[in-house]
Amino acid sequence: MPRTTSVARWVSLLAHPFVMVAVMVVVAALHFGTRADAFRALMAVALFTLLPLAVLMILQVRRGSWTNVDASERGERPVLFVVGLVGLAALLAYSFFFPSQSFLVRGAVGTLGLLSVCAAVTPWLKVSLHMAFGALATATLLLLGSQVGWILLVVMPALAWSRLALKRHRPSEVAVGALAGVGAALAILSS
Repeated sequence: MPRTTSVARWVSLLAHPFVMVAVMVVVAALHFGTRADAFRALMAVALFTLLPLAVLMILQVRRGSWTNVDASERGERPVLFVVGLVGLAALLAYSFFFPSQSFLVRGAVGTLGLLSVCAAVTPWLKVSLHMAFGALATATLLLLGSQVGWILLVVMPALAWSRLALKRHRPSEVAVGALAGVGAALAILSS
C-alpha cells in the first residue's frame, strides 16, 4: 500500500464520524452540564446511534454487500441512512426523559436534519459524511467557544484531503459535506 494511501486511511479513521460525534457530545455536554451528564449523553449516543451503525457496517462488509465500512457506493447508502435516522429518532425519544440534557435534543434534531438532507441528495451527489460530521463537530464546538473546536478546525483540511486521496469522494461531495455540517451546527445552536 502506498504511503499516501496509508496516511489517508489513518486520517480518515482518526477523524471518522464516530470519533467526531463522540468528541462533540462530550465537549458540548461538559459545556452545558456535569461530567455525569457528559457520560450519560455519550452512552446514549453510543447505544442508540453509533452501536447500531457499527453493527450494520460490520455485517454489510462481512456479507459482501458493501465494499468497505464507509458505504462508499451510492447504492450502499440507503440502509445506512435508515439505520442512522431510526437511531437518531430513538435517541431523541430517550433524551426527552432527561430535561437537563436539552442540548442532546437540539443535537439529535439537527443531526436528523443533516442526515435527511444527505439522504435526499444521494441520487445526485454522494455527500461526504466524514466531512459533514467533522464540520458539524467543528462548527458546534467553535460556536460554543470551545478550544477543542480549534483543534478540529486544523484537522478538517487533512480530512478533506484523505477523502479525496482515498478516492471515496469528489471535491464537490467533500465541499457539500462541509457546508451541510456547518449548516446543521448553525441550526442546532440557533434554536
